[in-house]
Amino acid sequence: MPNDIRPIEGQELTGWSVLAGGTHVGMEFIGTDGTSHRIVLPFDVLSSLLMTLPRILQTALHARFSDGTLRFVQRLGTWQIEQAEADAGLILRLGTRDGFEVAFALNDRDADALGAALVAAPGAEPTNMRRPN
Repeated sequence: MPNDIRPIEGQELTGWSVLAGGTHVGMEFIGTDGTSHRIVLPFDVLSSLLMTLPRILQTALHARFSDGTLRFVQRLGTWQIEQAEADAGLILRLGTRDGFEVAFALNDRDADALGAALVAAPGAEPTNMRRPN
């Protein structure tokens, strides 16, 4: 890290807001020094950060526990499969009970492979589930 960059160490996320037009997002947090801070990021940067955070968290776990057996996971609260409007694919939405949600686009091959893996999972019971029309 260059000498002219001063890190701000956060202690607690206190809030967030979507700024006018949805092009930027603000996040408020308390620093370890007790002062309030706000960071404003463009939507694209926040999207990039979202894609990177799981890898950052997993890398930090590997640094703390070098045996590589720990994973950063969340307990599944909700799931939904919906038909994508733009094409013949599906959208798989996964969420936690506390509101975190992520969505994945599935093509037919991925959907079939996921379904087969779930059916083959230990303890899985056969169901009469069908893909949405």
